[in-house]
Amino acid sequence: MNAVQKSPYALPFRFQFFSSTGNPMRARGGILGAIFSVLMGIYPSSAEVVSGLEKGAVLVASCEGLSVWNREGVTSFQKYFHSGTAEKAAVVPWSDMIYDACRLASGNYLCAAHEWVREVNPSGSVVWEYRVQKPVELKTCVPLPNGDVMTVDGERMELIQLTDQGRRVARRIPVPADAKAAVHVRYNLLRRTSAGTWLVALRSEKAFVEIDESGKELWRHAVPDLPVVAERLQNGNTLMSWRGGLQEVAPDHRMVWELKAADVKEFSVVLFGGFHRLANGNTVIVNSDWHRKEAGDNRVQVWEVDREKRVVWKLGVDAFEGKKPGCHEPRTGLVEHRLIGLQWLGGESP
Repeated sequence: MNAVQKSPYALPFRFQFFSSTGNPMRARGGILGAIFSVLMGIYPSSAEVVSGLEKGAVLVASCEGLSVWNREGVTSFQKYFHSGTAEKAAVVPWSDMIYDACRLASGNYLCAAHEWVREVNPSGSVVWEYRVQKPVELKTCVPLPNGDVMTVDGERMELIQLTDQGRRVARRIPVPADAKAAVHVRYNLLRRTSAGTWLVALRSEKAFVEIDESGKELWRHAVPDLPVVAERLQNGNTLMSWRGGLQEVAPDHRMVWELKAADVKEFSVVLFGGFHRLANGNTVIVNSDWHRKEAGDNRVQVWEVDREKRVVWKLGVDAFEGKKPGCHEPRTGLVEHRLIGLQWLGGESP
């Protein structure tokens, strides 16, 4: 593996400590600081960059909004739907907790929360909104080639196609789930395959299911625990994230590649969230810190591994300091950034 090169944005050396509430505290120093950082095993920079990696940036959906971060930990776009500031963790109402987002070909952004789907422009203004109320839950959004958007109605257990900027529902596709389960635990994220079929995370059933345009089940794969999102790869395999890992499986369910939390020795993985498989075979992954238990266990927010499961890039939580507010968890007093959805923006200029 190539040597790690610290970003010029990360100088001077920074060592990160955590208070009893899990909030980062920084000290700075020169050579002595670097030595202390190595001895303590604490990351000296907000993003560690390995030479030879594919250029690009990640768009991440988090509880309070969406943001774009490059390899050096520098943000180029942020939109947060909250009443806090960039220096203070937000208290986000249930209706506005965001799970999914993507950048559209127009340059606008699409995002989905429990009770709405919105399109926002690069200045952060809302272009249109589709809103529901409990017990309906949406959580996810997938743009369609004709400009419509597909999401999931958790209460009615259907995919719903939004048209005319969310003013109308063009069609509904049944996606049966465990009707006895609470609406909140029926589904997670939705993705469309190149064949026009749909991959849906069935949360309470701990499985991913593929359906066609009529709602007919074509394929199902069980995972050990909470399923998050699945994508069909160009090689025909399906890559899936679940609470404790990633699985790449062939159409016959044969395991092709697997990554578990125990394989990651350098930092704690709270929950495997959104991901993207790069052309070189590496995988960029969200470390979602929803309901984290301990201060410091979310110090890496996004990372990249190669096929040998070696960590080759990390975006640290300190990149967010003073920029991304995070969400206050009243039960623990910790700040959670709650990333879930991820889109790789490649070498484009965000």
